[in-house]
Amino acid sequence: MQRVSKFIILVLVSLSLTNYLSGQNTYSPYSVIGVGDIATMSLTHNRAMGGLGISNGDAFHLNNKNPALLTYNRVVVFEAGIVTEQKSLKTTDLSQDNFTGGLNYLVIGFPAIRDKWTISFGLMPVTTVNYQSNELGFISGGTSQLVTTFEGTGGISQAYFATGLKITDRLSLGLRTSYIFGSIRKETVFFVEETSFQTAAVERNSFSDIALGLGAAYSVELKKDENYLNFGITYDIGGDRNVSRLERLERRDLSNDLISPDDTIPYLITDNIKGSIKLPSTVGLGVSFEKRFKWTIGVDLTLGQWSDYRDFSGASIGLKNQTDFIIGGSWTPDLFATSNYLKRITYRAGINYKQTPYVANNQDINDFGINFGVTLPLRNLSRLNLGFEIGQRGTTDNNLIQENYFKAFLGITVNDNKWFIRRKFD
Repeated sequence: MQRVSKFIILVLVSLSLTNYLSGQNTYSPYSVIGVGDIATMSLTHNRAMGGLGISNGDAFHLNNKNPALLTYNRVVVFEAGIVTEQKSLKTTDLSQDNFTGGLNYLVIGFPAIRDKWTISFGLMPVTTVNYQSNELGFISGGTSQLVTTFEGTGGISQAYFATGLKITDRLSLGLRTSYIFGSIRKETVFFVEETSFQTAAVERNSFSDIALGLGAAYSVELKKDENYLNFGITYDIGGDRNVSRLERLERRDLSNDLISPDDTIPYLITDNIKGSIKLPSTVGLGVSFEKRFKWTIGVDLTLGQWSDYRDFSGASIGLKNQTDFIIGGSWTPDLFATSNYLKRITYRAGINYKQTPYVANNQDINDFGINFGVTLPLRNLSRLNLGFEIGQRGTTDNNLIQENYFKAFLGITVNDNKWFIRRKFD
């Protein structure tokens, strides 16, 4: 009973941290397009390998990318992750630096039937919107300067339940059910010189719906010496997601505070209008080769049908399909070395290349990243995971913006095989 109480306290404390850590985890002008920057299901140990994880798993970490691989976990696992990002934006003649960070995920898993059936649930981002830009001009027919500010915040999150079931020694199947929630707020603010107020056009889309994902994994042992060839496939089902929309005009003072008679919201256009936004289906394929508890190398390919995206009005906005290619791996010199800690560390590396769904000024926006990191063993089978990514997205061609970024990931994995063992003596 004491163990269960400590487990519940750990979960509640972690959830309370979301108020302090769950800021905007990335900043990008390209998040103005569609529903923003697209997140992945990767945990920190996956990110250190470029995001690899559709076909490969291990007993010390939850596999969030393919629910079928949850069957690797034989003990209770709690994982939390934080991400920070230093990003430099540049055009042909301008540059800007931004630093962002916050809580990235909270996930928990435990075996319902050890070696057969595992259950997991958690909180993960789906998309992130975070941008701001200014445009200078003049009032038509006049000399007063007009400053237009475009700003977006928010994103879509998911609270999910996942389960993995081992059908045979080689085949496992998985299911993930997610509650999709969150709001995306976009506004355009107009300010004319020599006036004492601003006018803002505000649009807010609030999501609330259910999404489903499927997974399968198949593993073949080669030569009976702990070498395995692994295959994995995932399918996240797309479709219309329920959205509630608010639109309004606001008059604000120069401090950006509302100017509103009797504290009422002025110029309401629509409020709580029900509709939908169509999100795409995504297919993931993975293959990996490994020697258990020693090394892994693998390849993942993910295809997102973002050309199927439709906005609140039902219109296509010209997104193209997204392709993610990952190659990565890990190496542990000697997991069971008792006299040399460095040999028990797992070293990870990988690269990822994304053809994003964004098209700006008739230019495709691509993303390339180099990843590396380590997993540090702690007491009681727990792990501290560190991951880093250096990358570049976009181009300065055709008056566009290039993003050069450095990301750091910190993940803590708590493993304990005593949570559900009844004590004989207390």
